[in-house]
Amino acid sequence: MFQILGHIYAMKGFYPAFSSIETDSIEKTLKIISSEDIAIEINTSGKTKDCGGWYPADDILERALFNDVKVTFGSDSHTPERSGDEFELVKKRLKEIGFSEWAYFVKKERILTPL
Repeated sequence: MFQILGHIYAMKGFYPAFSSIETDSIEKTLKIISSEDIAIEINTSGKTKDCGGWYPADDILERALFNDVKVTFGSDSHTPERSGDEFELVKKRLKEIGFSEWAYFVKKERILTPL
């Protein structure tokens, strides 16, 4: 039905303490996302929220990589100047985590491209 899950973990945007809640829900969710072959969005709009950083955070991206979850980029730009915001920084960080590719979509078809 859909190709991307956006705003995954966005709860921390205005409730940063959410990140410290101990749960296995993230791991279970990433396994389901992987089994359904759906990509998740790295959303840079979190830097404009109380949490001050992208979501999902690095620890979840590391677990996503481990679970073979594909990733894509989104700046969630509500203003033209934020379009593509921090694109190169996200790309660099994904490489540091261990990702070698990310996805974009054309007419619902996923295209994987090297970082």
